[in-house]
Amino acid sequence: MSLRICKHFGVCGGCSYLDKPYEEQLEEKVRAVKELLSVEPEEVHPSPKQYYYRNRMDFVAAPGPKIGLNVRGKWWETVDIEECLLQSPESDAVRNRFREHMRERGLEGWDRINRRGLIRFLSVLEGKYTGERLIFVVVYEKNERLGLFDFLEKVRSTGIKITSIILGINRGVRDDARAEQLEIVYGSETITEKIGSLTYLLHPNAFFQPNSYTLDTMIKTALSFMDLKGGETVLELFSGAGTFTIPFAKAAGRVVAVESDPDSAKIAALNLKLNKVKNVELVQERAERVSLKYDYVILDPPRSGLSYKLVKKLRKAKPKRILYISCNPQTQARDIQQLGYKIDRLSIIDQFPQTPLIETIALLKK
Repeated sequence: MSLRICKHFGVCGGCSYLDKPYEEQLEEKVRAVKELLSVEPEEVHPSPKQYYYRNRMDFVAAPGPKIGLNVRGKWWETVDIEECLLQSPESDAVRNRFREHMRERGLEGWDRINRRGLIRFLSVLEGKYTGERLIFVVVYEKNERLGLFDFLEKVRSTGIKITSIILGINRGVRDDARAEQLEIVYGSETITEKIGSLTYLLHPNAFFQPNSYTLDTMIKTALSFMDLKGGETVLELFSGAGTFTIPFAKAAGRVVAVESDPDSAKIAALNLKLNKVKNVELVQERAERVSLKYDYVILDPPRSGLSYKLVKKLRKAKPKRILYISCNPQTQARDIQQLGYKIDRLSIIDQFPQTPLIETIALLKK
């Protein structure tokens, strides 16, 4: 496959591998995982798409106005992006048209150093297998000049399909492309994505695996590693919007799914209903605060990995099998060592072409 390099490469922090052939990227990432985990993977799954694979992009708004991503290594500086190879040409058009809309209406981007301005983020969510698209505009406060319905009409006049527009208000200190208040401008709060035979709702405040094209492989790998017979009770920690909860519920007797984030827990409940799954107990709680006395445990933590308190509780509970899904092999290696388990099976899935990030699924046994 010939290389494609966008005009912002080298300055933008979004991609760092665009100048490497995909095979070379994958070899480098697999080598790093093997060194960290000291295990030979039984499977390495490349991404079916190396460009335009992400179902969500969170673009930063900055004074100028600028809309884009962070300058590499500088969280406070923004690259004003005209093209990006990670999501879709339609996403590019939406972002560039929104910058024009900001100029036309005098809408200022957010100054992250001085903490002033209006527009904080423009997020685009896409159902890769459904063609649905949600635009999420995160602002510091409501403003009558926003004119988001007018923006919608301008985008739709170009032929781009927009299923929903949501306004989010985030007055928090953290630069987070989520919002404590949501207001539907058009459509609904969610769009749908199809992964194999399953249907999922994508929501602006709920995490979903970012590469729809690798997700079916991830689900099938996770199921085959756990090798459930149909009567087991499975504990799933960091269950999110139910991405793995639903297929595991179809394979197990019962799933106890634990998620602390209220928005993710809400979407998980809707996803269970949408897929007609009833043998799941949803628990909205921190993973450290629930009983871990289960033989089968699934972990899918954030990049920071497991807290030491959770590691201690798992060591005491001694599950027969732990399935550890990770987007950060460094924290995964640390956690596995602290848990006192060994890797029985390992699969590597490249969810993040053009970046150094990689996804791993490890079956752990005592």
